Amino acid sequence: MFGAARIRTLLLLLLLLAASSDRLLCAQQSADPQDDAAIKVDRAHATDWISDIDGAWRVHEGDDPAWAVPGFDDSAWERVWLNDLGPSRPGWRWFRLDLKVNENHPDFALLIEGGVGVYELYINGVQVPGPSLKSSFGVNRPVERVIPLDVPGTQVNLALRTYTPANYAAWHFPLFMTASLGTVGGIEFQRKQEESERLYALIPSAVINLLLVLAGIGVFSLHRSQRNHNEYLWLGLYLFLVGAADLLWYFQQGGYLPLTANFLVADPLLYPITLAQIEFTFGFGGRRPGLPWRVYEGLLLLAPVLALFTWLGRLPSAVYMVTEPVLIVPVALLLPIMLFTWYRRGNREAGWLILPSLLPAATMSLYDLGTLSILFGWQRFEFLDNSLQLGPVPIEPNDLGNLLFLLAITIVIFFRFTRVSRDQARAAAELGAAREIQQRLVPASLPELSGFHLEAAYLPAEEVGGDFYQVLNQPDGAALVVVGDVSGKGLKAAMTGALAIGALRALAAENLRPAALLSHLNDQIRDTQDSGFITCLCTRIEPGGAVTVANAGHLSPYCRGEEIPVDPGLPLGIASGIEYKETNFQLEPGDTMTLISDGVVEARSATGQLYGFDRTRAISAQSAGGIASVAQAFGQEDDITVLTVTRRKAAGASTWK
Repeated sequence: MFGAARIRTLLLLLLLLAASSDRLLCAQQSADPQDDAAIKVDRAHATDWISDIDGAWRVHEGDDPAWAVPGFDDSAWERVWLNDLGPSRPGWRWFRLDLKVNENHPDFALLIEGGVGVYELYINGVQVPGPSLKSSFGVNRPVERVIPLDVPGTQVNLALRTYTPANYAAWHFPLFMTASLGTVGGIEFQRKQEESERLYALIPSAVINLLLVLAGIGVFSLHRSQRNHNEYLWLGLYLFLVGAADLLWYFQQGGYLPLTANFLVADPLLYPITLAQIEFTFGFGGRRPGLPWRVYEGLLLLAPVLALFTWLGRLPSAVYMVTEPVLIVPVALLLPIMLFTWYRRGNREAGWLILPSLLPAATMSLYDLGTLSILFGWQRFEFLDNSLQLGPVPIEPNDLGNLLFLLAITIVIFFRFTRVSRDQARAAAELGAAREIQQRLVPASLPELSGFHLEAAYLPAEEVGGDFYQVLNQPDGAALVVVGDVSGKGLKAAMTGALAIGALRALAAENLRPAALLSHLNDQIRDTQDSGFITCLCTRIEPGGAVTVANAGHLSPYCRGEEIPVDPGLPLGIASGIEYKETNFQLEPGDTMTLISDGVVEARSATGQLYGFDRTRAISAQSAGGIASVAQAFGQEDDITVLTVTRRKAAGASTWK
């Protein structure tokens, strides 16, 4: 089947060559000077042939239905060639052509390659179906269209009524590329050939940009595994928008979408694409854009208005084509310089991104230079707007830059994702270990105390906090209630807290007084800790309600709505040989002693106001859960720990259970 198709194609080509040698018979201008606008077409037998009819057309600006009448005198109109009209100009124009054909002519057809939606065709004064004028939203670049020429007689008048919208003329599209007359078979063969050329040039670009879209979707999925790395979102958005915008652009250039697909969608997307590139670069470098970059991003978001003004004809296309590269030059120049600076300052990963960041901006700038050279007639640089021929495959320079960028960024993101995944796995292991340790720092339940009611509330600011509390029985029937806060967060703080609790339990078995216990605990923490400290409040409660308090840099307890004045002392782990002082007071039936961490006092509102000691004192008589909830609602910034001990009013047993 493939061989037969090639043979048929070869035969058609031979017929076309034979027809071209007979052009003097098929399509020649009349020698009669009074009939110089006519083209005689004479063929005695029907074969597949075509002939250009670009010449001998007459053109006139304006719009008048009478200009479609076959007998209208257009001799005063300007004579033009359709394939040499140059860039179109906005407004109305009519084109007319007279043809003479033989009475025994075969079935003819016209092939007109003209702008979609910018012309109507009249044959002998009758409008033919098919080509029609459309609104500015529906026009498109010149595309081939076949129109049957089934008219009686030998006189054929063709009249083209055209209207060029401002957005069509802005991109310097011609109204018509070419016009041909021929037999039905010859014209259909020519149409398929031209359509194949458009499609063939479109396929490589479509494949490359579809890869970009799919790559963007794939990068979005990476964010699901590393949600705190927003650079994946910005990179995914960048790749997706680049691929989608270029697909719209190439399908519009190929004649499959109207101009608005590029003018009002694809081209304005260049600015969000640039913004996404900026955010990705800063996110990749672990930084935030400063005020100048934020102002620049705001300009990028406003820039699409320029495309709208150009589409409406209120801004010259040349001005817009100059403004567009000027707006993206800062990204093309500054981002690689910024990445190199970060690299020199120790961010090794920033060096990976320097070359990939140059590729899209460089190829886009070269393409824009080629486009400007066409608009301004700089023939030396017009080649930059042409596709590159890689063997039989044509590739646009912009697509080549995007493809190289995709390959480079895939390698960069692979190593970045692998490194971050390892870090996350290590952090997850540390977090799991810290959770296990913290279960020892904060008991799930408190022991029951006859004659007393104990309640605790713990709200960590992060997944693992540094606060702890313990209730420990003493050999003489008393109990120790201890609340502490380890400096720092995470696994290290949890391990320090676990160390403190281990030492605390061992010392509690010696039935030490609170001051002596803190002194011994301080020495042990000092001997085992290289850095950091622990604040700790130790209280000893006798069965009869007598309370002894020693403090190592922690917040004082509260009772009866007032702060109990105790000597603050130094936190544990700062210096060796510290002696702590004790304070004694009595819990009467119905009294509540409240122990808190600094997460209550240092709660901060959205306006930056601290909760403070006055508010804390005012709620100190509430339940532990109530105090913690109030502080959290105000604005939690640190771990919140509250432990209350209330002496019951009813008489109880004198021993602990």
